[in-house]
Amino acid sequence: MHFSTIFAASAMASAAFAADHKVLVGTKAGDLVFKPDSLKAAEGDTVTFSFWPKNHSVAQATFANPCQPMQNGFWSGFVPTTDMEAVAPTTFTYEVKNASAPVWFYCTQGKHCQNGMVGVINPPASGPNTIEAFKNASEKATENVSPTSTAGSGGNLSENGTSTSGSSSSSSPAATGAASHLAGSAMFAGMTGLFTFFML
Repeated sequence: MHFSTIFAASAMASAAFAADHKVLVGTKAGDLVFKPDSLKAAEGDTVTFSFWPKNHSVAQATFANPCQPMQNGFWSGFVPTTDMEAVAPTTFTYEVKNASAPVWFYCTQGKHCQNGMVGVINPPASGPNTIEAFKNASEKATENVSPTSTAGSGGNLSENGTSTSGSSSSSSPAATGAASHLAGSAMFAGMTGLFTFFML
């Protein structure tokens, strides 16, 4: 009973401390980049992609095959928007399942990938597989391929904070007061569980 209590408390506390990392897809000026194009995220963290005009996407690739979709990788679908002054109301959120495994991604629109619109979550700490090497390889790709899977696969598509994905492997982190209260409650419950365990 004690072990189940401390396990549940630790799980709730970990969920409360998970971070959401923001990545811009394109820029207001029309630059073909992800900002940032390289980031570190812990297991359980989420990465939320926000899309600038005109019509970008994000798909998971492998280092060996840039501009090609990875089998069973994530895919946002295309996110068109005509408002040149703001990001699209649609976002795509991916949850990090394994912080030790690099996650390479690219934009599948036109020749955007070949023009350097690629990125990575948790790049290797050392070795030849760098973001610069991935960009160099993408420039030599003969084609830029979009996945055939359903838009939102492997993550969560949301519009104005409301999920629009038919199915997803993660939930979009909400930025509402209710969500913040829920996270705080989970953390409090976790700490209370730990305190109770040591008092018994």
